[in-house]
Amino acid sequence: MQVRDDCGRLSPRHVVLLRARCRKSSWHVIGVELSDISEGGCCIVGISEEFVANQRVSLRLANFKAVEAEVRWSQGDRAGLAFLAPLSRAQIEQLAQLYGIPDKRQFERPALGAEP
Repeated sequence: MQVRDDCGRLSPRHVVLLRARCRKSSWHVIGVELSDISEGGCCIVGISEEFVANQRVSLRLANFKAVEAEVRWSQGDRAGLAFLAPLSRAQIEQLAQLYGIPDKRQFERPALGAEP
């Protein structure tokens, strides 16, 4: 599975393809896709709705309880969320294993005649 270069982050980000439900208010729920996740937050992609910095949202990820988060940034169809309470390392590992995108480099074969 891929782990992104974390630019000094406290916990590594795992590249995933994970659908989730995002509750923006008590009556407003939308489907979102996560492109990466870490203990401290995630990036949602393909959004058609406006998200603004400091906005509070709630995410339903897989079979976990709702996770409260705050929008840190929004640009085009992407937004970065920070979890109000970090997820556990075990939860992140489970999500990465179930929804992680394999690192394509591990599947690449050396060219014929190339030394390993």
